[in-house]
Amino acid sequence: MSKPSQVAVQKSVQKRRVWTGARAVAEAVKLADVDVIAAYPIRPYTGIMNSLATMIAGGDFYAEYLVCDSEHSQFEVVKHASAVGARTFVGSSGTGLIYGTEAVITTALGQLPVVGVVGCRSLDDPGNFGMEWNDAFLFRDVGWLMNWSKDPQEALEMTLVAYKIAEDERVLLPHFVALDGATITHVASPVIPPKKELVDRFLPPYKQPHPLDPGYDTVSKAMHIAPSLIGPEQRKSLDAAIKRAKNIVIPEAWKAWSDITGKDVDPYFESMKMEDADYALVSMGAYSRNVDYIVEKLRETGVKVGSLRLKYLRPFPTEELKNFLKDVKGVGVIDFSFSLGSPGNGSVLYNEVKAALYDAENRPMLMDYIFAGGREMTLTELENSTKQLIESVKKGRVDKPVRWVTVRGDDE
Repeated sequence: MSKPSQVAVQKSVQKRRVWTGARAVAEAVKLADVDVIAAYPIRPYTGIMNSLATMIAGGDFYAEYLVCDSEHSQFEVVKHASAVGARTFVGSSGTGLIYGTEAVITTALGQLPVVGVVGCRSLDDPGNFGMEWNDAFLFRDVGWLMNWSKDPQEALEMTLVAYKIAEDERVLLPHFVALDGATITHVASPVIPPKKELVDRFLPPYKQPHPLDPGYDTVSKAMHIAPSLIGPEQRKSLDAAIKRAKNIVIPEAWKAWSDITGKDVDPYFESMKMEDADYALVSMGAYSRNVDYIVEKLRETGVKVGSLRLKYLRPFPTEELKNFLKDVKGVGVIDFSFSLGSPGNGSVLYNEVKAALYDAENRPMLMDYIFAGGREMTLTELENSTKQLIESVKKGRVDKPVRWVTVRGDDE
């Protein structure tokens, strides 16, 4: 399909706004004409629900808005609402998200296309509001699709496309859209929202193919079962669905979004200066912009370094990653997570990248740079980390593959 004319593209968008990521996601939920919203406050995602409550109270759109008594109730509400045929929205952060674990897991096992937002936050006692990815990462292996936005504009678009993917009958899986806490949820930047008529063409009303409704055939979802009956088959159905999402539905959905907006969107990666790169920095989320800045700075000195931003953690784009990195000599992973006691004592994203490259024809040297505990990186730290990668490649060995970058004192 040919790209739309510039006039068509201009007609598809509204005027530029200045919104936080929380406000942008709320706009996406309104544009998607969601039926049921389940809310419970916890920073830094709360602004989304505040904005939605204001919209509904002001008559901007209608949805059932339930203020729940806990995060567990939140996820139970949207699980059951999705089962009977409603388009749903939910969100949480940090330890609050973990409180809803039972319902989060059974939502995936029931293959219910709930869309939720994670405002990523440190998994500490409630006193730590720093940004980490571990709250979302704890659910990376239970059947939820997961992607990471870099700014409010992308947060809006990823939320809309999440509904398109999750509700596809070839998938029917829940979908988390992750926003780096504070850096995206609370920081405003320019956003150009699509017009409602464009979204209506892209995202038709949700129709649950197997609703829990006495008027339809007998259906059970997320039921208690004997393992000897359908336990393995139930999990294998999720495996098949996430493979279809990876290979078919996600590329189709983002191609459809590209066609109606005029944007050329790669579903899995955003790259910069990777064509001739000897070194690559792999990152996700908002701090990828810092990575791009350092790449530009080092390029001015003649260093061939590139930036590769991963958009989806689940499904993980293994073959696409190997293709991007096939000619590089060294890879640095910028990671806001930890995986204590894991192989090599590396972080989550580092071990994902490492596993993806295990059978690659060319395996570059890998280094892991962990920014944990909510302490923000500085540009100097990021630049020094990149120079450590370059020096390791020149020496032909990596003396210290995993580095905790921001800790005070020795990193032993």
